[in-house]
Amino acid sequence: MTIYIALIFLAFIIVLLFNHKKIQSWIDYFIELRAIEFKKRTNLDLHTLTRLSAPTTFMWGLEKFLFNISVYYFDDNNLYVIKSKSPVVQHAISTITEMRKTNVMINERRVWKIIIDDSGKRFTYKIRSYRNFNLFLEMVSQNPNAIVDERYLWKIFE
Repeated sequence: MTIYIALIFLAFIIVLLFNHKKIQSWIDYFIELRAIEFKKRTNLDLHTLTRLSAPTTFMWGLEKFLFNISVYYFDDNNLYVIKSKSPVVQHAISTITEMRKTNVMINERRVWKIIIDDSGKRFTYKIRSYRNFNLFLEMVSQNPNAIVDERYLWKIFE
């Protein structure tokens, strides 16, 4: 029985190796399709933005139909808040006044509070730290008026 499973697995790997160019072209096609759909929906170029936070899939992708989950992107000058059922909210990075750590951790990632003072209106967002979060912290800390907490305690603990 285990020999049959090993042979099926080996045959599957051989089929994948012979079709790797076709599989890669499908992957490239879906990446490009995602970028085109993103451009239509938000009027932004996905390749120029850096993802700051991403929603977690906790209901196998069905949560996007039930909840209005925010996804955060940034570029050199702006922070973008993109919700599936709302227009894109754009804030200049220079208007961010505070970046504070909270005591909440979700899946071993710290939740941060971003406070933005945009022409007298105060916006507060809470996001989980993600891959590019250090880059975003550096960009915000370049503003001398912004209060930015350190990400790591003694360069070890988040």
